[in-house]
Amino acid sequence: MSNKSIDERKVWEEEDSLEELSFIFKTYKVRFYGLALIGLANIASSINWLAVAPVPDYANTFFNNCGLTTINWFSNVFMVTYLVAGPLSSWVYDKWSIKAGIVIGAVLQTIGAWLRYFSTFIHNPTGKIALAMVGQVVCAIGQPFILNVCSPYAALWFSSDGRGTASMVGGICNSVGMMIADLIVPAIATSSDEMPLTFLVIACITTGVALPSFFIPKSPKTPPSYSASAKNKYAMSFGQSFIKLATNYNFVFIVITFGVLCGLASAFTSVLTQVVGPYGISIDDAGYLGAAFIVAGLVGAIATGVFIDKTGRHKLILKIFVPIVGVFFLVLVFVVKENNYNVIMAICVLLGFFTFSLLPVALELSVENTDGSYPVSESISSSMLWMASQVLGLIFLIVMDALRDDTGVPAGNMKKSLIFCACFGLAISVLTTAYNSPNRRLDFEERNKGPN
Repeated sequence: MSNKSIDERKVWEEEDSLEELSFIFKTYKVRFYGLALIGLANIASSINWLAVAPVPDYANTFFNNCGLTTINWFSNVFMVTYLVAGPLSSWVYDKWSIKAGIVIGAVLQTIGAWLRYFSTFIHNPTGKIALAMVGQVVCAIGQPFILNVCSPYAALWFSSDGRGTASMVGGICNSVGMMIADLIVPAIATSSDEMPLTFLVIACITTGVALPSFFIPKSPKTPPSYSASAKNKYAMSFGQSFIKLATNYNFVFIVITFGVLCGLASAFTSVLTQVVGPYGISIDDAGYLGAAFIVAGLVGAIATGVFIDKTGRHKLILKIFVPIVGVFFLVLVFVVKENNYNVIMAICVLLGFFTFSLLPVALELSVENTDGSYPVSESISSSMLWMASQVLGLIFLIVMDALRDDTGVPAGNMKKSLIFCACFGLAISVLTTAYNSPNRRLDFEERNKGPN
């Protein structure tokens, strides 16, 4: 990078005014079309991710008793694949376009969903699960292109008073997909014989969502904000962006906090049926617990997204809500037992509300914090957050599966797994006390407002 480019970026670092604006910033209604499709694509992505998780026993029987650990890898493979596909999606957003990334993700998910369905026609047990897993891997490669896109899409199409709400759409709709999977998969797969129909329905849903993605506009005619208009001028290379982020402790705190909390939420919902099943809770009732967890999370995330858009009080939410989440994971250790369904439901509701409320906060702080993210591309900073959540989610899933007590009372209980979650949930609260960064992008735009 030239010395001139470095000097130009120092303009906002030194809090000087930038050049006069020669145009009026504007937002376009068509931005909601793309946002809606991103939301739907994230819903379909989550359903593909949890295609077998809500009915592990039926899936195990359908795949010739391959074992619950193998069934759990239908979820785990999404997290492993993210290590490669996550950075690749960021590169596609920056080098090609955000639209290209969305289309690639939607097409890959569609191909993977149909491959998984076609596996049901194979009679050889090894061939059947092998093709199903190949389909799952293809779906997994497509997921980051869809999950990572919300923050860069919001920065490209939305002004500062709508970015927080727009950024949360991916995480929220991802959670909606988890809820839908928890409800429709058990409803369709009432036995192992119904697994082919389940895979067919999921493939049709994925295809229906993918087709309209080809018609998303590539970019707005004029930028919605000063930060969007100045992006190319102050842009960094991928390598420079990574180094700048990795050496900023505030950003690292956000990555760890987001990664742990999202990883715990993903792992918990993936094995929720296995957590409560040993205590006499049916698959359908476990699905309701997962749905309640996510619906409450939707309410919390929407409310929080609107709150931070209007007030900019990101740090307040971060420092209050993270310790609360840790406490509720601890409470779960004591309430998951027989004949305690209503209490478990209440804790799932509260845990979901406070956990998902942190989604828009963390995604926006990954771009806003000083000495780190801004003006690093949103596609890179948000991708690093989601990658951390996927990697940690995989680790948590593997550990939780390993901590299952097959010889305990009741047999197969996962009490040790819940203790493991509580330890991480409480420990992460300590990190949030050290976070103390201004909202740099908002400050930058405030100094360089164009005419209304």
